[in-house]
Amino acid sequence: MANENTLTIDDEVINIDSLSDESKLYLDHLLDIEKQLTKLTFKSQQLRTAKTAFLSMFNNSRTHKQVDQ
Repeated sequence: MANENTLTIDDEVINIDSLSDESKLYLDHLLDIEKQLTKLTFKSQQLRTAKTAFLSMFNNSRTHKQVDQ
């Protein structure tokens, strides 16, 4: 039993080898969507950080320009 190809979804242990081809296709989609969501979350964190940095640089550039005038 330890060699079975299983995963747990909604607290149910599922033997992947016993799934129909249709179910395996849906599972592939679900796993791909999960990967994409993880990547998008990571990218979103990067973009929020970059936005904060650029906003800070923008505000600093306006402050320095007002001081120089």
